[in-house]
Amino acid sequence: MRGLGVSRAALLSVLAAWTFLLALDAGSGLAEEGGLEVGAISDLDLEAVRRILDASDDAGAPAIRERRAFSLEEAVRVSLENNLGLRVVALDVEASEFGIKGARSKFYPALGIDGGARETKRAQSDPNLQDEFTQNQDLRLRINQQVPTGGSVSLGVGYSRAFKNEVNEDLESGISRNLESVSELGGLGIEIRQPLLRGGRIFVARRRILDAEYDTAISRAKLRAEVLNVTAETKSAYYRVVQALRQIEVIQQALGRDAELIRASDALFEAGRVSKVDVYSAQISRSNNQARLATAGAELEIVQNRLRKVIGLPAQLQVDTTDLMIPFRPLKIELDRWIERALESRPEMSLTRSQIEKADLAVRVSKNATLPTLDIRGGFEPGFDWKSWNWNAGVGFGYSIGSVGAKSALGQARARRAQARQEYVRAKRDIELEVRDVEIRLREGVERLKSLISQVESSRAKGEIARGRFEMGLASNFDVTDADAELVRSESMLLEALVDYASNRALLEARIGGLL
Repeated sequence: MRGLGVSRAALLSVLAAWTFLLALDAGSGLAEEGGLEVGAISDLDLEAVRRILDASDDAGAPAIRERRAFSLEEAVRVSLENNLGLRVVALDVEASEFGIKGARSKFYPALGIDGGARETKRAQSDPNLQDEFTQNQDLRLRINQQVPTGGSVSLGVGYSRAFKNEVNEDLESGISRNLESVSELGGLGIEIRQPLLRGGRIFVARRRILDAEYDTAISRAKLRAEVLNVTAETKSAYYRVVQALRQIEVIQQALGRDAELIRASDALFEAGRVSKVDVYSAQISRSNNQARLATAGAELEIVQNRLRKVIGLPAQLQVDTTDLMIPFRPLKIELDRWIERALESRPEMSLTRSQIEKADLAVRVSKNATLPTLDIRGGFEPGFDWKSWNWNAGVGFGYSIGSVGAKSALGQARARRAQARQEYVRAKRDIELEVRDVEIRLREGVERLKSLISQVESSRAKGEIARGRFEMGLASNFDVTDADAELVRSESMLLEALVDYASNRALLEARIGGLL
């Protein structure tokens, strides 16, 4: 029961808090100065809404602090310089190129110098004998060079000196005495080491360099792909800004026709040739186009934001387009040639080929790691006088029982190679499908333009006939407003279709890996 009481109290607290929040929300809506609650549109007090809108503080568009004009070519150039995504990929390429330099340093000669001194003292209990001393000094300088076959060559020069003060006992007389001796040794030396099985291949010794080169090729392919995409995105965003500007022109022209229609309707109404309905019809047409103009203005700001984003410019910078003409150059459909060129030139194909080559290298290196070790070595150390020398030779063999680690690494490398090959097949298929998609859009764009051109021509002819009949008092202006609405819609659709075709042409260049 106690637990039930606690739960009930908690529930009551939650309900009380919820009721309080609802009351606050309702109160805030009613208390908001200059507002109203909107229910059914048929019951809406339009005059009240108009007064609220007139009294509202409409700040309008943000003030322009700075503006800059771009042609299409300049916009593409600046976007390739400033686009943040492109910069990230470019830095990855730079890092990969440093990786090549670092990997190649393996075959740079390494200089080594070492030396030292030692002394040993052994005290004698016989007061007639001196303490024994042993002193050694040595200095060596050598250059070690890794070679592409996996071995190494070491060249060096050295000097050593040994001083001894030892107690020697004459076996015949039995007399002990101290005897000093000095030994000096100096000369040149060369030593060669070479693996014959594991590690004894050029591709094994150069593994880091080859991997770094493959990584750089992959990064450069990503950069080229990003350049193509950014170029296409910039052109498309630029065309959308031009479309928004031209759309505003279409609506402004419609507003001009609305003004003429309102004047004509008022004059004919005053003359008693038309009814008040025609006046209202003309005013409604103007209101509709004014609403379209507001929407078009907002759309212009939105597409300008997109253009700023692609180019990589500050958000407060106003971008003005100087190329206001929409290019329309129909393409001859050559799908097979486009696909062939895309499979040859697209950076993604180069990228996947580099990934396969890198995976092949990993398999070869892993396979070599499963072999036993068989190393040979040899050296020759002549003295400075060339009358004395040392030489050495040797061979070493080793075998890892089971080779579980090496075989597991080989299995992983083979799986990654199979994965890279599948990625190549998938990339090839995706690229072909992307080209086909753009080709479909281009064909559809041409057919769409043909239809829209006829629609615009019909709308214009219909408007002229309807306007003439209305001015002669033979019909109401309903046909005029209807034709004008159709004209605005068809011209807007034609404008959009032209921009879509230009954008798809730019996209096709990105999909085939270069300019048409």
